[in-house]
Amino acid sequence: MCPRDEDGSVKDKESISCTDNDKDDKDDDDNNDKSSPKSVDDTSATLRATPEMCHYCFHLLIKKVTSASSSLSSSIISSDNISDNDIIPSFLESLPDPAASCPLFITWDIRKRRNGYHGLSPSEQSFELRGCIGTLAPRPLRSALKEYALMSAFHDRRFHPIDKSDVPHLRVSVSLLVNYEECSHCHDWVVGVHGILIKFTHRLSSYSATYLPEVAMEQGWSQQEAVQSLMRKAGYRGEICDSLLGTVNCTRYQSSKERLTYQEHVQIYSGENDPLLSPLESSSSSSSSSDRVVEHS
Repeated sequence: MCPRDEDGSVKDKESISCTDNDKDDKDDDDNNDKSSPKSVDDTSATLRATPEMCHYCFHLLIKKVTSASSSLSSSIISSDNISDNDIIPSFLESLPDPAASCPLFITWDIRKRRNGYHGLSPSEQSFELRGCIGTLAPRPLRSALKEYALMSAFHDRRFHPIDKSDVPHLRVSVSLLVNYEECSHCHDWVVGVHGILIKFTHRLSSYSATYLPEVAMEQGWSQQEAVQSLMRKAGYRGEICDSLLGTVNCTRYQSSKERLTYQEHVQIYSGENDPLLSPLESSSSSSSSSDRVVEHS
């Protein structure tokens, strides 16, 4: 797997996508100043991604691909008889403050195999990236979760928009970036725990870039290797020496991550009635699968 990278603005200058280093390298220089997080509010340290956030993402996606006109079901929202513009997601109840904000990423993955997965737990299945967009600037979760769930599903320019046939094979991940701390030096962080944001200047040119918390561990990198890779990602092509490393400003942060497959979403919130099917089709599908081992985590 290639390390994830920033792939330019999709909707605004704060929106970035996860991508591979071997794609869209031409965009790196345009993104050097897009990685600087604004001040994260005081509640960010207590924020946690929840299953309800993942369910909300799936419901938004299903509503979009089926062009449903009805409001979200009562299991997803916390009040009835409200318009789409007034939807109150139930995940707000778990937030320390309904107006809480933080940087976040929404990722959609899709199964590599569309057959033969029944009976396998989500951890035993193999997925690949289908869309990932987020922001390193704090955004109110009430609106940002909806914005980036749909943006990553339909506007990640590396992929065709997700369609209805993709949905049963998807997994969604919600990552909230929390606990930002200034490092004492550029290696003052823990692989597998922290993401890092670096900034440095060389010969009047400024550079900045970030890796999310999972990247260094996925690549098997040490702190030194990750920092050097990140400096290249930022667009720096000169010699990397100890004196230059000493000038690198580094901020570390953590990710609270929750993920959910479509099957888990259906089982928990739809009583195993597939919302993509009509009631008759869903009932027939449920009956025919009654003797089949269902995915469960």
